[in-house]
Amino acid sequence: MTTVVHVLEALEGGTARHVTDVVTHVVGVTHHVVVPHERVGGTTDRLAVPGMQAAGAEVHRVEMRRFPISPRNGAALVELRRLLHRLRPDVVHGHSAVGGALARTAAAGLPTLRVYTPNGLHPSLAATVAERGLRRATDRFVAVSAGEAVVAMARGITDPDHTCVIPNGIDLTSGADETGAPDLRRVAGVPERAPLLGFVGRLAAQKCPEAVVAVVAQLGDRVPDLHAVMIGGGRMEDAVRRSVAQHGVQGRVHLVGHLPGARRIMGQLDALILPSRYEGCPYAVIEAMHAGTPVVVSDAVGNRDVVSDGVTGRVVRTGDVAAMADAVAEAMARGPGVQSAIEAARGRVRALHDVRSTSAALARLYSGEPVRTISDNSSA
Repeated sequence: MTTVVHVLEALEGGTARHVTDVVTHVVGVTHHVVVPHERVGGTTDRLAVPGMQAAGAEVHRVEMRRFPISPRNGAALVELRRLLHRLRPDVVHGHSAVGGALARTAAAGLPTLRVYTPNGLHPSLAATVAERGLRRATDRFVAVSAGEAVVAMARGITDPDHTCVIPNGIDLTSGADETGAPDLRRVAGVPERAPLLGFVGRLAAQKCPEAVVAVVAQLGDRVPDLHAVMIGGGRMEDAVRRSVAQHGVQGRVHLVGHLPGARRIMGQLDALILPSRYEGCPYAVIEAMHAGTPVVVSDAVGNRDVVSDGVTGRVVRTGDVAAMADAVAEAMARGPGVQSAIEAARGRVRALHDVRSTSAALARLYSGEPVRTISDNSSA
């Protein structure tokens, strides 16, 4: 049986979800997962480790930090190297930037396949230079969207011979199941019949949460009873609350923090908004599309891979709040075009984001088979 060691520092959001899904659905593999006790400087997903363990993974605790040059990461590298020498895995799979760097560096010289999934490439020059430096230490670069693969190759981080696209997948048998889901309007204190816009993600610069507040403010006259609920926490929470006050939308924008089971509430939303500056392959958007909720996203890599403008949702220029407000108003009106987009979106999820197919592709990669892509997206 193939033995895989996963290394993840970013124990929050979509990356924690991704690794949990991998160890749950990639069968015929012995999974070991290396994670810190908490994500320092972030919001730790407390359900991730129990989920991994319930799926049969053995979890090893190694303290890591999101700041790459932290002395703690130097110590983590030594600990990880010792662990790999003991386990002798067939595959070492690094997830996100820090986990990816530590995994590939620790595996140097070992007879193991070195795999890296960034789950969203940071756009800074420093990050790009660091990724280029690890290119020769990467046997397989797994992009979670075609757009991410294009960007990685354009930046000199990888090349076609070492790259494959395996998009994020969801459980289609339960993705739209609202059994046991919290009543979102009750949690947020929103009137029962009020139009409800949702944002699900970290309150971090990458996700541009302040744009959600600006959109609600712009729609004050056009959709006067509109409410927005923001699910997730992060370092920008105080900044978002200040923005709510500055725009005068107190009582209409509700920050509810991390909400367990958030994927099950997608059907309660009238629309989902994700104004990110960059993405990998956003789970929240995929879950909303599967639940039949209209989606409005920015024209960022990852977003535009999942959503086709005017076909499966709306894609607007990154940072264009006015255009995003127009798209949200259109989604709330639920005209004929919106309904056809909902049906097309569901079909796209079934075709490209079934976790059974994505996990099977990853299993083939772990076994050494060539895997190029299971995505037909080419919008990047």
